[in-house]
Amino acid sequence: MRLLIPLLLALLLPAARADALNICYHYGCSRHAQFGISEEEHDWLATRLARADSASAEREAVADAVLALYRIAARTTPIWQDRGGNFRDGPAEGRMDCVDHSSNVTTFLNYLQRQGWLKFHRAAPPEWRAPWILDLHYTGVLRDNTDGQNWAVDSWFKDFGEPPVVVPLSVWMTGYEPPAVSEPVRQARKSKEGSTP
Repeated sequence: MRLLIPLLLALLLPAARADALNICYHYGCSRHAQFGISEEEHDWLATRLARADSASAEREAVADAVLALYRIAARTTPIWQDRGGNFRDGPAEGRMDCVDHSSNVTTFLNYLQRQGWLKFHRAAPPEWRAPWILDLHYTGVLRDNTDGQNWAVDSWFKDFGEPPVVVPLSVWMTGYEPPAVSEPVRQARKSKEGSTP
């Protein structure tokens, strides 16, 4: 009887919410991990998205949500070591390339959509560009429900802890890089190109 009462109480009490999502890292999604989202984190995300009263406000909220989900994942994975682009990571265990970032952002966008939090957009499949033939790059995509415009949601450009860039996909496709990171990325590319025979 003593064992039966705690068991009945556990069945009657509401279960604590604990959503789990997959995250990948180490370039090309070669490593995978699961991370949990607590009830409190779930509620914060729901509240942040609920405050968006326009498509542009929702894109800002999505950027905040993607950043929050990365920070939650970093508590149990080494992704906090990731640096913007591909040349500054070195051998960091948690490094991510654009394949990792586009996959993770797509996972996050689909999660937000499944929760019913996206009112003005929906998650779309990742897109890729190769404006300079060898410079292949991927991004997560958000599609506007009203006009069908696609928006790149790209977290690859910046160091861990920075929000993703959200720009029209048509602009992103031209080789867009945010001004604040363009020069360091160019310098890193030059340095790498100069070191190869």
